[in-house]
Amino acid sequence: MIEELNLENIDSALELFKQYQQFYQVQNIDEQKNRQHLAKIMKNEDLGKLFLIREGDVYIGFATIYYSFSSTIAEQVAILNDLYVVENLRRKGFGRHLIEHCINYLKTREISIMKWVTHIDNLTAQKLYNYYCTGTEWLSYSYKVF
Repeated sequence: MIEELNLENIDSALELFKQYQQFYQVQNIDEQKNRQHLAKIMKNEDLGKLFLIREGDVYIGFATIYYSFSSTIAEQVAILNDLYVVENLRRKGFGRHLIEHCINYLKTREISIMKWVTHIDNLTAQKLYNYYCTGTEWLSYSYKVF
């Protein structure tokens, strides 16, 4: 079952968010900062959306989309910024369910493009992503301002 981030599931979302950060070896995980971040998303749908997936009563993953714009097509686009499923349940279709849910949600917002990136070493994710599309000719850059 997939549901939106809300007050009843935010603690579960925070635990999964922390696991996701650990997966990407984030240093100094700040749980208060994470809570504030998720609260912003929960309160303002124009910033983005977080969807949680659960199996029975246990939350096992999430997807986060944020919004941006593309000058080349002069439209709003969505960034699938995060897709996470707990390690022991990967390759069982949960990630695909989350992506499909995001696609269907974006259709309701009339957003026609969803973009995402993954780490070059994340071969499990790449197998899933290649089902939908192949990589692009674009390079991705990131600069830490402070």
